[in-house]
Amino acid sequence: MNTIRFNLLALALAVGLSSCAREGAPIPEAQYAATIVGDWTGTVGDTKETISFGADGKFVSNVRPGGFINNTLSQGVTGTIHGTWAIESKVITLNISSAEDATLLDRATTSTIESFRQNELVIRSSQGATSSFVRIVF
Repeated sequence: MNTIRFNLLALALAVGLSSCAREGAPIPEAQYAATIVGDWTGTVGDTKETISFGADGKFVSNVRPGGFINNTLSQGVTGTIHGTWAIESKVITLNISSAEDATLLDRATTSTIESFRQNELVIRSSQGATSSFVRIVF
């Protein structure tokens, strides 16, 4: 009986620790710029977005309208946006240098990093909208 309890306790502890490891600890603010480098995907409003942050301070984003047809049949046009990025404190700034098949309201934008873990990024736009991104792991 004690062996069964011990095994159940050990299993519960292992499951709890593995779920914490997947989620990860919050990234310290001083490491935001180094940790954000890589590929991310998320939804901003009604638009699906993938964005690649390069270590050289450049980014490439692909945006695609959401919706049933676009999501199931991939009939939507994907726009591509190029530019540079910078992080100061908790604010990320994107400066757009070019855009193909994407309509832009501005050539620059800033957002505040609300939470940042190794594989999850939550940002709040200057208009107050919150968006979540997950790291694309190959």
